[in-house]
Amino acid sequence: MKFMAVEAVLPSLALTNDDVLKQIISASSASLSALAQARLAVAFKILFDRAGTQVRYVRAQGESAADLTCRAGRKALEAATLSPTDIDLLMYVGVGRGFIEPATANVFQDRLGLKQATCFDVLDACASWLRALHIAHAFLRCGLYRHIMILNGEFNVKEYTNFTFGSTEELHHNFAPFTIGEAATATIVGQSTQDPEYHATFRSWGELRHLCMIPLPNIRDYNGASTPAHARALAFYSYSRELFDQASTKLVAHFKSDALIHQYRPDIAFGHAASDAAAEQIARECGATPSLFYRTHARFGNTVSASVPLAIASALHEGKLQDDMKIMIGMASAGMSTAWARFRFNRH
Repeated sequence: MKFMAVEAVLPSLALTNDDVLKQIISASSASLSALAQARLAVAFKILFDRAGTQVRYVRAQGESAADLTCRAGRKALEAATLSPTDIDLLMYVGVGRGFIEPATANVFQDRLGLKQATCFDVLDACASWLRALHIAHAFLRCGLYRHIMILNGEFNVKEYTNFTFGSTEELHHNFAPFTIGEAATATIVGQSTQDPEYHATFRSWGELRHLCMIPLPNIRDYNGASTPAHARALAFYSYSRELFDQASTKLVAHFKSDALIHQYRPDIAFGHAASDAAAEQIARECGATPSLFYRTHARFGNTVSASVPLAIASALHEGKLQDDMKIMIGMASAGMSTAWARFRFNRH
């Protein structure tokens, strides 16, 4: 499998932690006393500092998710020197979408003019892009397709974030949404005659699904008694501390249990950008130096399934990722799932 292009597009509005806090305090002014507002602001600043959150980008007035996602797709086609009709398969991945049915991929198959491509969605929270890459590798290896585009538009901040707090205790499940940033990415992969180092492994613990969710109105019909009382339709919640504790433990154990992963010596590593602090902790527990991991959380926030391709695109443009380098990817995702992948990065 060769990487013909990995491109990213950010919306234009940069939000600092102070910008986000101002919105929260404004939205909560009627429900919190002045003292409670001050305590909430202090708690947020401590949590942002622990996570390493500094800036995230969101849509400005007039910017649309579809337009930005199409820009990423066109950038990738140009970088790969392909025409739209050269794409055989489009996979749209991630959380950002405007409807449940049909597949969101249909929007971009149409808007990008991918007339020869069949299309479908891959949805596994923040692991969606890596799941799709694994699917693409299998399709390319068996010769079913020649050129595959993996596309996402993670534009979810205003849609699923509740800025109104009734108490500081709500931070327990309502902190993570404020670390979210927005981005679109497009990856184009093609067939390669040599691909001996590719390996990926995935594991899941469905009993931990309640730790992080964006519920639909009928959540309790499907999820049953384990649904938290505060779960509201189309509002993102996450038990950040419990999620990180479980994810870190399971991700490190997963790493150590797979010899093809823990014996690999990569030149650079990428992970889901939920927290720079968590990335450093996992690197140390896996016996790697934190500097091996290319981190983006401070610059872009948690861009959900766009985190890894955004990091790869950034590393490419900065010259920190070059052809023939050994890559490792490690991540945990709501669900809960853990994943590791390793391969040699080639564009030709």
